Amino acid sequence: MDSYPAANCKGFDIYPLVYKFDAPRKWHERRPDRSYSASVIICREGEPPSGNNARVFHVPEMQWTDLGLAKRAAVRHGEHIIDGQVAGESIVGL
Repeated sequence: MDSYPAANCKGFDIYPLVYKFDAPRKWHERRPDRSYSASVIICREGEPPSGNNARVFHVPEMQWTDLGLAKRAAVRHGEHIIDGQVAGESIVGL
């Protein structure tokens, strides 16, 4: 994880988390060279992104072939959560 937030939105810091996605497959199926999944950590601006100060949200059902695309998607998903546009996800209490 980066030491500094990738973005700030309405008093919150956004930290994208990108990790290698290894899809389940049968032995004879071709495996893509690379694909990534993403999550995002949201915390109050200036607070450390750990413990009770932060929440982690998974970016649902998406894989990206490019690391940069995955990071941008995680930041965008974090902004949508902060704006209240993602059903079932909330930053209330942070």
